[in-house]
Amino acid sequence: MRTLYLSLLVSGVVLGCGGSKPQPEGPAEKAGEAVDDAARDVKDEAKDAAESTGDAAEKAGDKIEEKTD
Repeated sequence: MRTLYLSLLVSGVVLGCGGSKPQPEGPAEKAGEAVDDAARDVKDEAKDAAESTGDAAEKAGDKIEEKTD
């Protein structure tokens, strides 16, 4: 009888603590991921724009240098 109670207790602890499934993402988690993705996209676009601006400035500098030589 004691073994039966002990095995039921152990089973209850295992099912209660370790046997739970992960919770599905809720609206807040999904919204947070969307904000993170948007911020990452803006960052990437800003980096690309800065590189393009730097390239254009370098070309303009080269043209000025050619004219002044």
